Parts: sequence; structure tokens; C-alpha cells
Amino acid sequence: MPRLRHCYPVNHRPAKVFERRKYYESLEFNKIAAWFSSKPHSLKKPIFHLDPGYETGYCRKKYRDKLGKLLYFDIKDYNELKEMVLEYLPEDLYYDRNLYDDPSKCLDCEDRNCQTCENLLGQELMFDVDPENIDCPNCGSLEERIKSASMFKFCYICFNKGVEQALRLGDLLSEKGFQRLSAVYSGRGFHIYVEDPRAYEMTHEERKSLAIEVKNQGIGIDLWVTEGGSRLARVPYSLNGLVSRVCHPIELSEIKRLDFWHSRPFVPVFL
Repeated sequence: MPRLRHCYPVNHRPAKVFERRKYYESLEFNKIAAWFSSKPHSLKKPIFHLDPGYETGYCRKKYRDKLGKLLYFDIKDYNELKEMVLEYLPEDLYYDRNLYDDPSKCLDCEDRNCQTCENLLGQELMFDVDPENIDCPNCGSLEERIKSASMFKFCYICFNKGVEQALRLGDLLSEKGFQRLSAVYSGRGFHIYVEDPRAYEMTHEERKSLAIEVKNQGIGIDLWVTEGGSRLARVPYSLNGLVSRVCHPIELSEIKRLDFWHSRPFVPVFL
């Protein structure tokens, strides 16, 4: 049985293993390859991580011993990614946002203290606007959600607040001189990326200062993500198995016109 500790809106629910298979068998993995093709250096074929099914408890039987572990791997091409995904049918699929001189050296690294590693060249600058970081009259604050054992609880109110805050974040970043912004719907919130070359080279201190400034503007971001402590992000076009929604690139300027809860391409066919 799945470990359901979270409260979701209507028509948001965990995807079962056979539903994940249905989704990934029909997915064109060249879309994922195209999204990464514009990235610099090692991010064109990053290190990928997958979660077999820890949060939901839905997992292929032969991989139940791997529950609670993030499995990471590199690829020679995106056919290999497709093979891995169809083998594990993961609850979640992530990629490592760090830029490495030689990603293969990271696969056998047990230290994982990337910030002091000579192999690290930089990191993709990303802001994670998620409902749990937004105070909501219905769902409460992050602290209240954690106390109720439902940290990822969200509703229409805090989701729509996230839409507004993602727009404000885009404006704030533009005012700071960043010109190349992109966005991805994560299934529950929004990932805002800064693609300007100088953003990849920002130090930990610069990222932390920027993250705190954004947070102080009342925008509900995960500080740890922007600071660089959390280096993983959901893979665009992958399935968010917690809520059965497709992570999909979007135009930030169109965010208010999109129906994320009911329409394609955000709602998978099995719903």
C-alpha cells in the first residue's frame, strides 16, 4: 500500500506503476534531449537520478529493496535514458544541475561534497516556487504542514499564489539584468531557470544572497535549491508520480492562461 502522507487537490493522485509504464512508453524522449541540448558543457547529458517509489510506495516488485534510495547514472545517449526509465518505471526522475569537468568521476564519488570539488565548474541557477513554501489560509505554513505530516499538501489557493509569485520572480530577475529566463511546470509548482552565462558562475555566497533577497520579497522559493545545496531538478517531460502530472516547459508570460490541472499536455492520458 502507498504511504499517503499528503493531501492533494481533486484529480491529483499518485501514479501507479502500470500508469507510469503507459506514460513512458508513449513519451518521445527526443523532447528531453532537445531541452538539454541548449545547456552548456556536461548539462547536455547530465547525471540522472531516479526514485523507484519511496513516497508513494508504488514500485516494481524486483526493485523494492531500492526504496528510499536515489539511483544515479550517466548516459551515452538518450536511448539509454529511455531504457533506464522503462526498466525502473520511476516515481520521479531528476537530473544533477551541477556543471562538471568530467561527470564520470562523480558516479563513484562517496563524498558528494561538490562545492569543494575541483571537478565542479558551476551550477545551473534555478528557483523552485512550490506551494509548501507559500503560506495558505487552507493548508497553513510550511511549519504547520510538516507538523501535520503532510508537507506537500497544497490546494487551489496556494497553487494560484504560486502562479502570481512565479510572475513576480520573473520580473525581479529581469530587473536585475538577467535576460534569458525559462520555466517548467513541475507538477505542483514552477521551476524558473536563469540561462545567462554569468548565472552558472555565481558563487555560493552570491546565490545565497540572491535567494534571501527573493524570499524577502514574499516569493515562496526553496532557499536550499537556489543556494546550491540541493542540486537536483525534475526532468522536463517526465512524470511527477506523486500527483500524476507531466513536468512541462512553459512560457512564463503565458502562465496565467494555462490550465495546469485539467488540460494536456500537463495531464497524462491515463487520467
